[in-house]
Amino acid sequence: MTTTERAVHRASVAASIGLVLMVAATAGYIGWPRVANALGLAPAAAKPAYNAGERFDGPAEWYERNGVTLVIFGRASCAACEKAQPFLKSLVERMRGRAGVVLAHPPGAEADDVAYARSIGAADDRIRTVDAGLRVHATPTLVLVDRTGAILDAWEGAGPPERQAAIVKAVEAVLR
Repeated sequence: MTTTERAVHRASVAASIGLVLMVAATAGYIGWPRVANALGLAPAAAKPAYNAGERFDGPAEWYERNGVTLVIFGRASCAACEKAQPFLKSLVERMRGRAGVVLAHPPGAEADDVAYARSIGAADDRIRTVDAGLRVHATPTLVLVDRTGAILDAWEGAGPPERQAAIVKAVEAVLR
């Protein structure tokens, strides 16, 4: 084998190894969450901010005047909130006259957040600025609360249509 042939052979072996490593890395990146979950190696999921059965830590004025209140934590600058806007608007319309709705937003962008709240149908007197003590991890977060402050159900994110349908079903079950 000549020097040139050896160099070509080494280059082709190196390229083959590189290709195999690249394919393995891509497959690992794409498939690792499924494999990790199946083997029980996935990191523990973060505990949701709110869980059914707990006491809601928001101000009583948000929920005490209605039998059931949906508290929506959202903001105008949140891409997920913007994407969920049509769903949230339909959910608020579905609840009109049957339950209260509060849109809670972080301090800072009040004008934009009020415009967002109005776009989903939240009444001006039900738009609240969030106290720093509330434990919201993600927006939008939806918390269904009864008159006593007990959390009936909660969801972080609105998600795809299947999840939205599940949220509507859960809300409807409570409002019956």
